[in-house]
Amino acid sequence: MLQLLEDTLSAVDVLGVLSDIEQRSREAAKRLPESAPVTDIWNGLVFSVAGVRVTAAMSEVSEMLPYQDRITRVPGSKAWMLGLANVRSSLLPVIDLQVFLGAKAVVPSKASRILVLRLRGLVVGLLVPSVQGMRHFSLKQRLPNARMKGVLGAYVYEAFSVDGGVWPVLSMHALAADPEFRSAAG
Repeated sequence: MLQLLEDTLSAVDVLGVLSDIEQRSREAAKRLPESAPVTDIWNGLVFSVAGVRVTAAMSEVSEMLPYQDRITRVPGSKAWMLGLANVRSSLLPVIDLQVFLGAKAVVPSKASRILVLRLRGLVVGLLVPSVQGMRHFSLKQRLPNARMKGVLGAYVYEAFSVDGGVWPVLSMHALAADPEFRSAAG
């Protein structure tokens, strides 16, 4: 096709066509509405754990995987340490977040997900029963210093209030910093 264009158009003609396209593109861009960057938005991943809907900062979850059928148990590890999964030729420790928090084990299903954390030198997958998706919150809706009762309370320091509902934020940084969480040996 390029040979056909070269046969029918000279280099000057091609440059003229490209210049015309550029000029029309610039004119069209002037008619587009201006968009200001949104700076007061917090992005969270909404999931359930121990029967509670929580959210985590998108910046704290590096990826989300479907449940891995082949997780190799590690002898001598704690009950909440499910084992190791081979993910793209790398071993990923997988933890049942509900068992770690003292609740019943996640029953694996099509909705189950593994949230991969890469924080504080720690790479780990957290098995959760389900992920509802991504949610955007206005920073004006933030409730700083929000606290929760129960085992989740150790990892919830803030929440968002939207239409009368409260969305607790589970701090993955706080979880990764917990010495108990970092010690899977039984």
